[in-house]
Amino acid sequence: MRGPMTQDAAKTDTRTGLLLAAERLFALQGVAATTIRQINAAAGQRNQSAIHYHFGSRDGILDAIMDLRVPPMNQARAALLERMRDEAGARPLTSREIVTALIQPNLDRLLATPGPHFTARLLLQMRVDHDIWRRYARAHRAWTLDDIRVEIARANPFAPPEALASRFRQVVSLSMFQVAEIERAQDQLGPGFSPEEARFRIEEMTTAMGAILDAPVSPGALAWLRRAPATEAPRATAPADGTPEPPAPDAASK
Repeated sequence: MRGPMTQDAAKTDTRTGLLLAAERLFALQGVAATTIRQINAAAGQRNQSAIHYHFGSRDGILDAIMDLRVPPMNQARAALLERMRDEAGARPLTSREIVTALIQPNLDRLLATPGPHFTARLLLQMRVDHDIWRRYARAHRAWTLDDIRVEIARANPFAPPEALASRFRQVVSLSMFQVAEIERAQDQLGPGFSPEEARFRIEEMTTAMGAILDAPVSPGALAWLRRAPATEAPRATAPADGTPEPPAPDAASK
């Protein structure tokens, strides 16, 4: 008969196997397209009730993946921002510093081990699913994005808040896409993957996103803001946790 410690270890192994299988499938084919049966099969789990036992539901296993992956990113970003602020003193962070704080922790995590990694692609899959992303935003997991939003506002005190909110969403979405692309390349190329090329791509993206934050607001955008009813104007702030929220389907089609 197995002792309690052995049983606990078996439960942990089963739970971890389900988590990793779900993360991979969610990343490669999307959360909504992945069934509990597929996760069980990928984890080699013949007990069809395993996910319900350990996580309760598909949403429960997604939450568990986020609880595992997101806190280290937040901690690394918070530490980098603290160091940058200490070095900056009283001045606001530059747009390049802000973008670096946004991207660098995710890139460092990705390049620290050979992989395969799936977290960046999973987050991108979530980003394009309106309902899942709203749920993720309301859970206040990516709390360091609050700090990124604050630093963007400090660096651009005279820009309309609606424009800053729009640019915040743009740079976050662009950074997610770029890191997911690097993660995909690392997975597909294996030993042929070049970390140096990945860092070059991030350097170029950092420059481009810094330019987005620094660009003057166009006369056309300012004119639209002046005449747009409050119900149509872009959100002046992100959701309460600072996480960018995708536009509603009807707004996106306008």
